Amino acid sequence: MKLGVSSYCFRDLITRGEMDLIGVLDWVAASSAGHIEIAAMDGEYFLEHEDVVRDTAKHSENVGVPIVNYLVSGDLRSADTQEIDRLRRQLDVAHRFGARIFRHDVAPWAWREQDPGEFESTFEKVVEGCRAVADHAAELGIVSTIENHGFFMNGSERLARLVYAVDRPNFRVTLDLGNGLCVGEVPGKTAAGLIDVAASIGVKDFHIRRSAGEGWLKTLAGDYLLGTVSGHGDVDLPGLLALVATKPDVPVSLEFEGMESPLHAIERSLANILRLTEGVA
Repeated sequence: MKLGVSSYCFRDLITRGEMDLIGVLDWVAASSAGHIEIAAMDGEYFLEHEDVVRDTAKHSENVGVPIVNYLVSGDLRSADTQEIDRLRRQLDVAHRFGARIFRHDVAPWAWREQDPGEFESTFEKVVEGCRAVADHAAELGIVSTIENHGFFMNGSERLARLVYAVDRPNFRVTLDLGNGLCVGEVPGKTAAGLIDVAASIGVKDFHIRRSAGEGWLKTLAGDYLLGTVSGHGDVDLPGLLALVATKPDVPVSLEFEGMESPLHAIERSLANILRLTEGVA
């Protein structure tokens, strides 16, 4: 398994100014992780700071921690030309980072269609936008992906349908093993339905409850989720990682989003993932 870590795991430390991407790369280089994916928490920052991109890419090479995936926000519900152009410029950023995979959203995280008609009309526009982005990615030798993420384009059937409709050899999925829960899909179904079209895989764990207090996410199925250390929650990570092991060339990245102390939680999560995959072919 090619196990790495997402910069999203360090978001609180970065936001507070306690770490930057250079520090994150140094931490990853000293850990059991072998690569990093960069999540652009501020969508325009890397577009406006080419020096940061250049220095980060150089440091990545120096410490031997490749940047495998670059993740950005996006909204292709109307296939707006301005938004497509912005995503193309973000693809150029991914290229400068040296990333061979690019993940973009197609709608705001919390948006959900009101009825089947709105879904179908929006889906048509999303297909159009994804094709335009993927075509530019192909020129750069990059695989363009969408993640099963949020409330709209989530669930294995919707993602598989999108890949089929876009119909580009370099358009695939960044498969998050836990995110299907947001729309009421069990992780095993999500993984089985998307593993064959996955260009990268994200590992996270959740506590899952039928009722909860402040800070928990309510899913479309009425459950409540709270992120936690991988291996400490209710997601069937042993079963999911056994399936992931059938795709050894697909990079796998930890995504921790719990309330625990970040560095300890990341270290413990990586150790648990490696322990759970010991002896798995």
